[in-house]
Amino acid sequence: MPRAAPIAFRLAAAAPPRPWMAALLIAVGHVGYVLTLGAAMAPDSQVYAYWSARLIESGFDYPTLVVEASASASFPPILYALFATLVALLRLAFGSEWATGLAVLNFAAHIALGVLVVKLAVRTTASGIAGWGALLLFLASFDLLMWVPFALSDSTFVFLAFLIFTLAARRILDSTRSWLAVLGPAAAGIFYRPTGMVLIPDLLWALYLSRTGTRRLGRGAALALLGAGIAAAAIAFAWFIQDPGRWPLDSLAGAFRAVAAEYALGEVVSARSETYHAPPQALVDYILISADRFAHFFAIGAAGYSPAHWLVQLAFFLPCYALAGWLAVALWRGRTAFGALERKVFLAAFGAVISYAVFHALVQVDFDWRYRTPILPHLILLAAGGLADLVKRRAPE
Repeated sequence: MPRAAPIAFRLAAAAPPRPWMAALLIAVGHVGYVLTLGAAMAPDSQVYAYWSARLIESGFDYPTLVVEASASASFPPILYALFATLVALLRLAFGSEWATGLAVLNFAAHIALGVLVVKLAVRTTASGIAGWGALLLFLASFDLLMWVPFALSDSTFVFLAFLIFTLAARRILDSTRSWLAVLGPAAAGIFYRPTGMVLIPDLLWALYLSRTGTRRLGRGAALALLGAGIAAAAIAFAWFIQDPGRWPLDSLAGAFRAVAAEYALGEVVSARSETYHAPPQALVDYILISADRFAHFFAIGAAGYSPAHWLVQLAFFLPCYALAGWLAVALWRGRTAFGALERKVFLAAFGAVISYAVFHALVQVDFDWRYRTPILPHLILLAAGGLADLVKRRAPE
């Protein structure tokens, strides 16, 4: 028996981290950064501070404030309503220290997110080593940690989005569970921030998988259908962006104008001029910018990163991409160590990753890849699946 086999057997038989242990390790491992930075404000934080104050002043008169905010907002203000409400409640509870209260809430959501990722990795793979792999990758993900101290919606939204995915995954694994329990959190996610719109195709894809027999999961047909859908969406979007006046509705008209202005600059990654294209002219130029944005959405870093920042990014993304890539190939070839239901969970996770990537390829890839954070828990889950698959293949029967 090869020497690798006993090692793989011990890894395959490893006990998973307990939820309390995962929570403790994340809290201890990440609290230093949070305390060092303290409650931090970003430009968007000032916007949330203003509108949460207006919300309190108006007696939570949402219709009036939606009309008032619509004059200056690109996306419909109603899509920010729940986070603005959260900030308003924190202002009522903590007064001028509301940002500190939000940082504490962000940290609690961050810890809970890590526990969710680890538990779902263990549940889906039936592997302790997958749980440990997910925990180590979560601890290594600076892109998730960096937003915790900021008075922004990122940490709480990522937790909410992955909670929704976890609820959907449990229904894929157990068809007796009702999907009604997913609707409330999903509605909350949609009105928490504009990116919540991506939850709609994510849930539809998960629901489709839960209702589809394994024999109908044709690889070639599914990939062709997905590619055709993305291509059609990119072409249609480019046509509207080329001339925002073509958009026929008042709703989202401001968003199309704002995004068109960025495309007119050839922007790929916001404010990183080294990634820009020449200003687009033909329709194909707009499509090429979107395609480049899609690729840059997965970029590990930027030219302006310091050596230390690059080291941190590589420590997370290289194993994460490699293991998730292994799982993708194994799923494509139909040769994994998992059952049909578990494979569906991983397909749902891949679908979520693609949905967010396509959305931001069309709309915006921001300067510091902040909008990529919602896919990181899914990538960690997929990497944990890849790790479990590798270990189970090496372990003796």
